[in-house]
Amino acid sequence: MKHQPLVSVIVPVYNVEDYIEECLDSIIEQTYSNLEIIAIDDGSTDRSNQKVQPYTKDERVQLIEQANQGLSGARNTGLKAAAGKYALFVDSDDYIERTMIEELVAQMETHQVDLIRFNGKDFLDEMNTPIEQNHYDFSHRLEEGKVYKADSYEANRRTFVSPVYLYIIRRNVLEKHKITFYEQILHEDELFTTQVFLAITSMMYQNKFYYHRRYRENSIMTDQNSKRLKKTLDSYNRIYKELEKLYTQNSFTKEQKKLIKRQMLSIYSGVKNSPLPMAEKGPVLKQMTAITMTDKTYLKAQKAMRAIRHKQT
Repeated sequence: MKHQPLVSVIVPVYNVEDYIEECLDSIIEQTYSNLEIIAIDDGSTDRSNQKVQPYTKDERVQLIEQANQGLSGARNTGLKAAAGKYALFVDSDDYIERTMIEELVAQMETHQVDLIRFNGKDFLDEMNTPIEQNHYDFSHRLEEGKVYKADSYEANRRTFVSPVYLYIIRRNVLEKHKITFYEQILHEDELFTTQVFLAITSMMYQNKFYYHRRYRENSIMTDQNSKRLKKTLDSYNRIYKELEKLYTQNSFTKEQKKLIKRQMLSIYSGVKNSPLPMAEKGPVLKQMTAITMTDKTYLKAQKAMRAIRHKQT
């Protein structure tokens, strides 16, 4: 590629001393060179900071240190520092394929799209054993090589997953629409990704497994103790309220509102299916008045269909 636009790779770092080197190596060793790699040490209490320090010898790497603000706060710090044409998020216990950025930027530049989605694989910590699942394989519903425009809202509604590390985005889209991460909550991607999908005007899909996501014990995704379940309930409540604000705006098209409603239903289901007692989640469900009887009937039908498919497999 003759012209190499700058890509900002944002890496939040918190107590990942066993994994951060593998993560940074996978970024440093990319076949695409014009990178700024922004590592945000979000108040780590282990040796993560010391592990990152040697990488700053590479002029492309900057280390920002801050008191603990959570994943959203760290990512927002990275966005404030970013200067690239494109933004990419990589979690510090994961790693990416070596040709990923070069291949994605080539497509972004050729087709001048706002965003490209791609596939990811989960693997078990230490064993590097793939987990048999296809949550992050979108080839059954997204068409590789196609430029989605107005139809991107429907495409993303049908294949919605929230993790921000499964796409590369034109950074000025975030700036123009003032999109940042909602801080001090869990599952912040549920809101951020919805806002991004509403803001873009064009999108493509790359049918390649570029991203490798680590499942590890006591991570945010695997820790389901009572305290975290209660924080998840509070987070879902806040996210739902923000989605409801979006849904009532007259500026969105019918297709955009379908995308928002899809996420409202997802959050409603998450609250309803929480293992917390009804005494705790009931009041939150009652506040979700935009969820109609028709919506609830639809959710029941979807649940029944999933149960049938499960029995057949």
